[in-house]
Amino acid sequence: MSKLHGVLPLFKERMNIFYMLAFVPLLILAYYHSGWLFSIIIPIYGFILLLMKKQKLLLYHQAKHSQKALGLLIIFGSFLIYYALVPFFPSASFYTAANYAIYLLGLCLTLFEAPAMKEISSSVFLIVAATSSSFVSGWLEPHLSPYVTPQFAYLLEGILNTLGIRATVYFPDHSPIISFPTMQGGTVTALFNWYCVGVSSMLIFSILLVILLIEEHSNLKSRMTWSLVGVSGVLALNILRVVMIFIADYFYGAEVGGMVHYVIGYTIFITWLSVFLYFFPRNRSKRHIRNL
Repeated sequence: MSKLHGVLPLFKERMNIFYMLAFVPLLILAYYHSGWLFSIIIPIYGFILLLMKKQKLLLYHQAKHSQKALGLLIIFGSFLIYYALVPFFPSASFYTAANYAIYLLGLCLTLFEAPAMKEISSSVFLIVAATSSSFVSGWLEPHLSPYVTPQFAYLLEGILNTLGIRATVYFPDHSPIISFPTMQGGTVTALFNWYCVGVSSMLIFSILLVILLIEEHSNLKSRMTWSLVGVSGVLALNILRVVMIFIADYFYGAEVGGMVHYVIGYTIFITWLSVFLYFFPRNRSKRHIRNL
C-alpha cells in the first residue's frame, strides 16, 4: 500500500500526465496496426523529439478553462482528422501521423498556456514533414535511382563476399538483383530497388537534423560535425540493415530473413535516433523555472 501511495502522485503532476497521455495513443496504434509498423513509426519519432522538451515545458503555467475546452475539442477532433483530409488527398498516408500531430496540439492546449505550443511545434513539424518523405522519395527515384541503387548493390556484394557469402549482382532488367547460395542448399535471389537504399530514413533524419540545428544555437563547426556524424550514421546503419537481412537469409532461410527485414530497419533507426538525441549537444544552460 505504501508503494501505491508513492506512485499515485506521479499521475497528479501535470508534466507526467502530459507525457503519459502523449504516449498512450502510440500503444493503441501499435496494437491495432501491428501489421503496418510504418504507420506508427513517424508518430514515435515525434514523441522522442517531444521528450527533449520536458525542461522547457516546465516553464509554462496551466491553461485557462476556456483554452482547456478548446484543447479537449481539438483532441476529440484529432480522431476524425483523417476522414476530413482523405477525400481531398486520397493517396496520402494521413492516418495516424496527422491524427497524432493534431492530438498533441490539443493535448498541449489542454495542459499548458498557449505559448507552450512553440515547444511542441518541432514534434508536430517532424511528424507532418516526415509523412511527406514518401512523396519526396518518389520524386527523387527516377533521377537518382539509376546511379545510386547499382552502386549500393555492388557495395553489398563486396561486403557479403568479404563475410564469406558468395554473392553476385546482375542486371536482367536494369534493376540490380543480388543472388547467393544459403546454408540450407537453396539460393536467395533478391531484387534490389530504390527503397532498399533507405532513402526514407535519410529524409526523416535530415528533417530532424534541420529542426535540431535551428533550435540549438551552437557554432558552425559543431553543427557541421554533428550533421556529418548523424548522416554518416544513418548511411552506415542502412548498409548494416541490409547486410543483417542477407545474413539471416544465408543462415536461416528466406522466411527468417523476411521477419528480420520487417523489424530490423525500424529497430536500428530508432536506436540510432535515441543515441544521437542523447549525445547531441543541446543547450543545457540553467534557466529559472517559475513556480507553477
